[in-house]
Amino acid sequence: MSNSDLEQLIAAWLDGRISESESEALQQRLNESPEARTTFHRYVQLDAGLREAANTDRQGFSENDQGVSGGVMGGNLATPVAKANPLTSLRILLAIAGVVIVALTVGLYVSAQRQIEATSKDVDRSMSEPPIAKITGLTGSLTWTGDRGQIIRDVKVGSELDGGTIEGMAPDSWFELKFNDGTTVMIAGTSTLTFSDFGQKELHLKRGRLAASVVRQPEGKPMLIHTRSAVLKVLGTRFEVETKLDSTSLFVSEGTVQLKRRSDGRTVEVPAQHRVVTSSDGDMSATPIPSVVHGWKSQLHLDPADLYGKWSAPASDKSASLKAIPFVPQENKGLTLHLLGLPVNRVDDSPVVVQSGSRFLVRGRLQISADLFFGIRVARPSGDFAGKFLARLPAEQFKRDSDFQAVFHLDKFGLDPCVWDRKDELPSIPDDLVVTCVWAFTHTGEPTGLEVTEIELIPLASQTENKP
Repeated sequence: MSNSDLEQLIAAWLDGRISESESEALQQRLNESPEARTTFHRYVQLDAGLREAANTDRQGFSENDQGVSGGVMGGNLATPVAKANPLTSLRILLAIAGVVIVALTVGLYVSAQRQIEATSKDVDRSMSEPPIAKITGLTGSLTWTGDRGQIIRDVKVGSELDGGTIEGMAPDSWFELKFNDGTTVMIAGTSTLTFSDFGQKELHLKRGRLAASVVRQPEGKPMLIHTRSAVLKVLGTRFEVETKLDSTSLFVSEGTVQLKRRSDGRTVEVPAQHRVVTSSDGDMSATPIPSVVHGWKSQLHLDPADLYGKWSAPASDKSASLKAIPFVPQENKGLTLHLLGLPVNRVDDSPVVVQSGSRFLVRGRLQISADLFFGIRVARPSGDFAGKFLARLPAEQFKRDSDFQAVFHLDKFGLDPCVWDRKDELPSIPDDLVVTCVWAFTHTGEPTGLEVTEIELIPLASQTENKP
């Protein structure tokens, strides 16, 4: 807001022309800016001077003059002005106008001061309220927006939060939040979660996947989780939920979760070891969680959701592909990766578990020979984060401007450096864990043209589980 705009708002405020929205804008400016408050008080002082001048003039009024003042202030415009010369009449009217303006100014000033003081108390009360949760784990690039609009990109473990929105910016992003009562929630990959707790926990999962371990909630105040298509009511349980544009998938490990579909209000109770998927035409029946599988193949031709990179549709002479795009990690802004990623899921929602001896086969193309890094994020069967693992193949294995077929053996994966600070609590190898996301990248300082057409997990003992 410019000084001219501020002065116009003050002028409107002084003469009573200010609207409700303009009054709110003025109060906000006065709250935020010492310079604005100085300008405001200067105008108030001018009004005070006007009031003093008006009082001086009134003391010199004749008896007839006071009759004129009383008539005008009382609304009696018919009261005659007897024996008053034009100069005296003008002086009287100016004095009366001054009194009216000062009276209006004082009233509006007191009203505005009360509103500003109330707003200030609300802010002070909000600032003094204790945090509702603490960050207990994170990796990758994340952005947190607080409930008062502050944006922080370098959030850290141990930071206490009083609500807001956390957003995972890349496939390898992971974030864990612990509420004061011990309830934990976790998002992974490109996910967006808004959370609050005003006596009742309320979360909005706008995209991506969330896992939670919820302690028993107070009677009548269950945790509420909102997605585009459903509302979940949780008293105490362990579960995972994934939201897409037109559906919500819920997987319950322990306890029971109530799910209501927004489109028709239909409700279903989902018990432990069951799942349900909401869609506009689904029957919403809770079914047992499928058994684990040990093979998986990407289906890029179907344009899966939550891809990270530039997707290209299949053509007559070319397979569907996912091309790496530039990415600058928040924790190392001097580094530019060329990164692509995708979630690991199957049409039947079977958990995909990696085993000792498994290998990942990656097919694609590089325009420039470069070291190729391949990463996986894994979880325990309960859905809890279990770490990120990384493997590398040297540039010598790749020819310039040609297709490649790279094999990454599971026993060559090591704990990703970004989670080394938690190595004492995370598994040292990914064997027998659920793989939830994979990604690939190069970092030569320039684009390498990395493009992937297929990623496949091949188990050691069998070649028959590679169906989508």
